[in-house]
Amino acid sequence: MTIGNLDYTSTPENFKTLATCRSEVCKALGIPEGKCELSMGMSGDFEQAIEMGSTNVRIGSIIFGPREYPKKSLD
Repeated sequence: MTIGNLDYTSTPENFKTLATCRSEVCKALGIPEGKCELSMGMSGDFEQAIEMGSTNVRIGSIIFGPREYPKKSLD
């Protein structure tokens, strides 16, 4: 699993690096790549991640809207 840049400026190279890692791990373990998940991509870059081979994407913000984090008290 990987999470792209926080500002959604992920590039194909970011995703290609993880896809290459998956290929190397599958080869070393003797597992077909089709049996290994590749989780990368979020609401802002999921289409690009899918194009680069992602099998899982996280799109919660598209469904539920942006998150609001409560301010932490200094107590």
